[in-house]
Amino acid sequence: MAGLKDFQRATVAHVIDRYFGAEPTRRFLVADETGLGKSVVARGVIAQTLQRLQDDDSVDRVDVIYVCSNQDVARQNIARLRVTPDETVTLSSRLTLLAKHAHQLNAATATSGKPINLVAFTPGTSFDQGWRTGTAEERALLFLILEQASSWDGWRTRAALRALQAGVATPDRFEEQCNRLWDQLEGKLDPTITGEFLRRARQRGLLDKFDALLDGIGRLAALPDALRETARKLTGDLRTALATAGVEVLEPDLVILDEFQRFRELLDPNGGESAELARHLFGYRATRVLLLSATPYKPFTFAEEAATGEDHYSDFRQVLRFLSDDESWHADVTKAFEEYRDALVRGEPCGDLRDWLRGLLLRVMCRTERPALVQDGMLREHLTVADNLNARDLRSYVAMRKIAHVVGAPMTVEYWKSAPYFLNFLDGYQLGDKVRAALDGQPHPEVSALLASAQLLDAEAINRREPVDLGNGRLRQLAADTVDQGWWRLLWLPPSMPYHALGEPFTTAARDGITKRLLFSSWNATPTAVAGLLSYEAERRLGTAGEGHRHLDYRMEHGRPAAMSILALFWPHPALADLCDPLALARRRPDETAPLDVFEREVWERLLARAAGDAEATEASPAEPWELVFRWPGADPGPDDAAAALGTSAEEDETATGLDRHVARARELASDARYPATDHLDGLLASVTEIGLHGPGNIAWRALSRLIHPSDAVTPAGHWRAAAVLANGLRSLFNRPESAQLLDSLSMGPVYWRAVLRYCAAGGLQAVLDEHLHTLRSGAADTRLDDEELCRLADEARQAISSRPSTYEAFNPHHPNERIKLPGRFALRYGGRGEEQSQVNRKEAVRRAFNSPFWPFVVTTTSAGQEGIDFHQWCSAVVHWNTPANPVDFEQREGRVHRFGGHAVRRNVAAAHRAEALRSPEPDVWKALYDAARAVSGELGDFAPYWVFPGPAKIERHVLPYPLSRDQAKLDRLKSDLVMYRLAFGQPRQEDLLNLLRRRETGAAGVPDILDLRPAPEGKRP
Repeated sequence: MAGLKDFQRATVAHVIDRYFGAEPTRRFLVADETGLGKSVVARGVIAQTLQRLQDDDSVDRVDVIYVCSNQDVARQNIARLRVTPDETVTLSSRLTLLAKHAHQLNAATATSGKPINLVAFTPGTSFDQGWRTGTAEERALLFLILEQASSWDGWRTRAALRALQAGVATPDRFEEQCNRLWDQLEGKLDPTITGEFLRRARQRGLLDKFDALLDGIGRLAALPDALRETARKLTGDLRTALATAGVEVLEPDLVILDEFQRFRELLDPNGGESAELARHLFGYRATRVLLLSATPYKPFTFAEEAATGEDHYSDFRQVLRFLSDDESWHADVTKAFEEYRDALVRGEPCGDLRDWLRGLLLRVMCRTERPALVQDGMLREHLTVADNLNARDLRSYVAMRKIAHVVGAPMTVEYWKSAPYFLNFLDGYQLGDKVRAALDGQPHPEVSALLASAQLLDAEAINRREPVDLGNGRLRQLAADTVDQGWWRLLWLPPSMPYHALGEPFTTAARDGITKRLLFSSWNATPTAVAGLLSYEAERRLGTAGEGHRHLDYRMEHGRPAAMSILALFWPHPALADLCDPLALARRRPDETAPLDVFEREVWERLLARAAGDAEATEASPAEPWELVFRWPGADPGPDDAAAALGTSAEEDETATGLDRHVARARELASDARYPATDHLDGLLASVTEIGLHGPGNIAWRALSRLIHPSDAVTPAGHWRAAAVLANGLRSLFNRPESAQLLDSLSMGPVYWRAVLRYCAAGGLQAVLDEHLHTLRSGAADTRLDDEELCRLADEARQAISSRPSTYEAFNPHHPNERIKLPGRFALRYGGRGEEQSQVNRKEAVRRAFNSPFWPFVVTTTSAGQEGIDFHQWCSAVVHWNTPANPVDFEQREGRVHRFGGHAVRRNVAAAHRAEALRSPEPDVWKALYDAARAVSGELGDFAPYWVFPGPAKIERHVLPYPLSRDQAKLDRLKSDLVMYRLAFGQPRQEDLLNLLRRRETGAAGVPDILDLRPAPEGKRP
């Protein structure tokens, strides 16, 4: 609870009171506005529930079940929900595979009190049995259970392998998977799950059906085609029985449904097998259910949406039915809403009715909202008309219309507006399917002729890395705001609080207030087209494509280490890092941002004084800067796995580095450490100064040290290992050929390792990493740091820095079987189709990289990124590629970046309180900044300084309407609805109500107070 803000504490206290107080409920909804930290509230509820259940003798351990929409959200939030320093059992699994983890659940321990298990599920993998055959691991578990329960002879065992083989290539390979799982289970099956599964399967006749299926297969070498559908359906039924049995090994005390509107079928009594499985969880003994969602029901629907089944009123009533089965309460709620609506329509005072309704709803739900963006001054709208059109754009639209007519596919002007080169990015559209069909085999002559006047990507020009017209007015404007501003010269964003004056290309970017861009489109073609073309343009400017030369490999020459200068850059040197700390230098002059050369001169003098003050200075004369670095005392804290921590990046050949030999040489020098005699330092000390100040290894050491407090259990070796991991990520960044091309174009110097140091200095990399690691640490569970957790944070940062690029493919109508390939690093797409593991992993990688100061600088997405995902850490600008139809979608989009400790807030806090923070003794300068801001934020309300703080940086809303289109009118209507739609909460026919209110009221000032569902602050409860 220590990290919760006052309004979050009030919410937790209210939820716990409803769970355990007078007239309790077992189900509660927290509907806080997007970005206000519902996962933090959930952590508080977990902590308080754990405390309440300590004295409940019926509970031996506390099981918390976390259900969210997809595996990327689960990975993002699961660590945040930890509430004890104990080794909490944290699983992200499937209900069908709980037998694999049952021993972990039962083995949970706690240093004090009852142990806690935290298990994460996603509906698509745990509740939805629509993919009947499931995964090979699920079927292997079914095989093992059925085999143990049966007396199969050899041929029936082989028949069972064929029956459950499904997509595995051969029965032998499936048998290998079964054997591997058996080994993982150590030859033991959980008796609770096994017994319950067999009981249910026998009761439903599934065991008899499976025996009959084995009889049908007999001694045949393969599953007969006639039995494939029978096997598929029976496998699905067995999986359902296994999933239901899995609930028995869980003893859920608290079930958290996060952003449950994405899987609301689990709440529907008529939701089929998925809902039935979920009800087993919800109904287990005294299980309490916590629903989290900013949009638990469709908050606003137009009349035409209601006609198609999307209705706010029915959604809202369904949620209320799930939350309570008290019919008298439902009758009171219905009556209160009716009288409240009548008062609104007549313009009569409605305060008493509002209070009555508030009291009723607070029994089962609450909602906190931040002040309106416009009111708190944190929003700046950039409306730029996309009028950069040319004749070719318009001719292409005409050609698209004609092609659509010829092939018989739908086509409107919105297709043309939605994506550049739409005919190259039409996967998933009817038009795409029909154009492909028209070009297959003997091409349709009319289509082929029309393609000549359509805008199409030139594959040859792209292969030659030539300039390509961006093909769309909106994309030209986006490129003008990003690539044309020189963003491609930046490998990371400038820091919000630099310790010294930055150099170019970072000075201009910092002055212009650069922040990443998050682009939303309702059209699936947009994200791929924009990400691919924008990345192509950025990376084309870096130079020629190709592997090029990697300058930072640990190469060997004649059997000897030949890259010791490189190792000196990325080797964390604790003593040198402490002597050369730019934050310590900035603290000595808190009221100014000193030029870099002032810092470098002061460090040079420090190093010289340290060497001169050593009576035992060695007479040996170091020949190279790297030799002086490793001989400087304090270079080696002694971790055994130094080479592993400094290991190769994901993009390198692990056999070509010779790293072990380099590390051995460094340790050989460090073992005889002495300060050099001052008369032997000519020409060397300036380089050592730069390595100490700007070397990535030393930067990583210092950035991690800001997070470590005296009470933490971090050892010097653990600190060094984490710093080496982070430094290796930075090495992978600078070892890319395009990075070398960039530094060469900036004339950073002919020696590459020196150019790397100058670029790190120009970009204030120390301040950047200090800021970034603070955001990572503040987003994790508030537990004590140890070696493992510090290394996890370092590795999370490393993965973002060294993230692999994407490759986007475009359809080539001239050569339908040859795809046009576009790069993806500067801009990336988030989300695609499906929840395949590779897609989940890629979404996580894109999110992690975007939430770092490094590339990508632009992320494009559809509704896949609209709910439940954080994108705010280095982004405060949302591009609305198209105007959404619904005001709630508008809020959800901007809520991705208007979140706790976002980029705009950090820049404003740093601008206002830099001097106070630098005077503070707090090691983490960002904690000092927030402490200083909080001390003067009383008048700004509960949300300052973490969500809102005045200053030059804003939440940026970028809108790109086309000239002479309906875009502007749609935007104006949407902003009007944003002001008033909350008044229609809980009401049928919402659009009619808003129309009545519009006629009566003018502007936001005349809007009546909305229904306030904030819980009372602690200490003010009745």
